[in-house]
Order: sequence, then C-alpha cells, then structure tokens
Amino acid sequence: MRTLIAIVTSCLISVAALAQDYESMPGYVDFGTMNEIYGEPRVMINIGGPLMQLLSAAAAASEDPEAAAIMQGLEGIRVNVYDTGGNLAPALERMNQAKTTLQAANWQPIVQVQEADEQVQMFTRVNDDKMEGMAIMVVNQEEAVFLNILGNIDPAQVSKVMAQMNVDVDVDTD
Repeated sequence: MRTLIAIVTSCLISVAALAQDYESMPGYVDFGTMNEIYGEPRVMINIGGPLMQLLSAAAAASEDPEAAAIMQGLEGIRVNVYDTGGNLAPALERMNQAKTTLQAANWQPIVQVQEADEQVQMFTRVNDDKMEGMAIMVVNQEEAVFLNILGNIDPAQVSKVMAQMNVDVDVDTD
C-alpha cells in the first residue's frame, strides 16, 4: 500500500512540475478553462517532457520524415475540445480574450476566419526568426477547440504538412 501511495504521489508531483514547465515556455498560451460552462473537455491532451521526447523518438524511427521533422523541436502539445451544444457565446468570448492577450504579447496572426457558423484564429510566436509556439482556436456549433503547440516549429515543415492535408495557408518560410 505504501508503494502505491508513493507511486501516485510521485505521478502527481510530475504532473504538477509538467504544468509549471509549460507555463514558463515562451510558446505557452493560457486558454483558461471552460469546464464551468461546458463541463469537462470531450478531448484533453497534455503531452510534454519525457512523453514528448518518446513520441519524437518514435516519429524519428518511423518512415514519415515530415512528422519526424516537426516533432523534433516540439516541447509540448496541449489540446482541449469542448462540446458547445450550439452555445457559442462563452467559447467566442474566451477566444476573443485569448486573441487580445496574444496580440498584446506580439504573437502574429496567420489565419483568421470569421464566418457565421465558424470562427478560427491561428497565431504564432516568433523570436529571432524561429517559431516558438502556435495557438489555434476554433469555435463552431458543435465544438470549441483550443490547441497550443510549444517548442521550435519549423514553418517549412508546417507548410508541407498543411499542403499534404490540402489546407491552403500561406506560411512564410523565409
């Protein structure tokens, strides 16, 4: 029983340390939580530290050089997906708060879609010609998606992956 308690305590300390590590990274975005409005996220992903290194090594060993190149510099990936059930106002408010915060911190908007049924915001943080973080927010009738990618992101690799996915976004790779 003591061993089990020690293991659980160790895991909790590791999770707390990982959360603190995220917040100190230059590419970190605090989206807050919308649990009080929408309940627990339908999808919640927090990958960083040793797990991120393991995934990066697995990508490098795979036969997908684009995925390996993208994963190589990443330090963390955070994703929260909430079911909106058609109640867009709280998610749009959170998106606008994040957008204002990102713009004040000199993040660069690279995609903005303002349609009646969907709103999309995509920002990058660039420092010394290196992309250090990416934030993507999507709100529509079904869901609100908040994605934060932390670490060194190679824009040339992002362009290749987006082209493979037939996403027409002009990312400046110079």
